[in-house]
Amino acid sequence: MSDKEISLRSALELAVATEERGGKYYVEMAEKFAGEKPVAEIFTKLAKDEANHEAQFKTLLSQVEGAGGKAKDDESYHLVRAAALSRFFDKDQKATDDIQSPRDALAQALDLEKSTLFYYQSIKDAIGGSPELDALIAAEKGHVVALTRVIISDAKFRGLSDPW
Repeated sequence: MSDKEISLRSALELAVATEERGGKYYVEMAEKFAGEKPVAEIFTKLAKDEANHEAQFKTLLSQVEGAGGKAKDDESYHLVRAAALSRFFDKDQKATDDIQSPRDALAQALDLEKSTLFYYQSIKDAIGGSPELDALIAAEKGHVVALTRVIISDAKFRGLSDPW
């Protein structure tokens, strides 16, 4: 594989791992803040969404037979590489170490969602999209918007299927 070739398989494997780590983080936060029901509900809903996303990426991965995708250009290749450098993609990073309050946990959740959105969008930009990838990007955007609303306005998180 040339140094400018992006493996669709490796991109999807990282996406599966990221959704798994995100789900674990959200479960930990739901347990940590179980005494604060609205906050725990946010993280429980996010954990369920991450499990669904993980399953969707696994389905996409099962359809890929060692496929690599050559980046459209040098810029898009480097953008994917930059997106993959997020601390959330570091398997040795303990995401819960600095969490002291629900607000800290929500802020970190927003950072996670923005990082995954950036990563998935950069993959799409580099090697092209698919209806499945577009749906996952839309779901990540929904998480970013919902978490932003909760953080900024203390609005009640009602889930992605409930319009604001």
